[in-house]
Amino acid sequence: MHIRFPGYVRQVTSLLKGRVMKKIMCLGVVLLFLAGASSVCAAGKFSIGAFAGLNMPLLQEDVGNGTLFGAKGRIVLLPFMGVEPNLVFSKYGDKDIEDDDGNLVGTRKGGDITSFGVDAVLGNFSGFSPARFYGLIGVNSNSSKREGLPDQTRLGLALGAGIEFMPADMFGIEVRARVHGISLEGGGGRNNLELTGGLNYYFGPM
Repeated sequence: MHIRFPGYVRQVTSLLKGRVMKKIMCLGVVLLFLAGASSVCAAGKFSIGAFAGLNMPLLQEDVGNGTLFGAKGRIVLLPFMGVEPNLVFSKYGDKDIEDDDGNLVGTRKGGDITSFGVDAVLGNFSGFSPARFYGLIGVNSNSSKREGLPDQTRLGLALGAGIEFMPADMFGIEVRARVHGISLEGGGGRNNLELTGGLNYYFGPM
């Protein structure tokens, strides 16, 4: 026996799933903060920072290059590992629509994504060094908005690398490249290359 639910019931169920996923992501970041608190108290080392740069879609013909900016913290758990809770606001560029003869017939809006997640960074974070290379891998929750399409909240994964220059003990200048993949409802996904530069300020002994 099969039971068919009304359309509005399925819509409410889908909305609740998105909200539950976002709450799980938020809880996970809070737990990471709490887990790192003991390490911060012992080692006294963490940073806050801000960054901005380019959001470049990979193999996507319906959106153009855009921009992004955000904020993050870094909690150093071990000399070679830290965690970075982050909040990122990304924008896709508009895309021109052409007919078969190459004539411009319209423009499609790019859309916006708000991402909240955490990255694990692996590198040398002990002592003072003029430059620090590191790799990163992360998970995030992404809320997307685009004209003509329903809003979505979907899971994303990130993989990348960066370098941080330390002109002073407590101050870092950072550049990084991150590939950010976001799943889409119904299958498929969006992959973006994020190129950013930012500033970090450290607290505690170096």
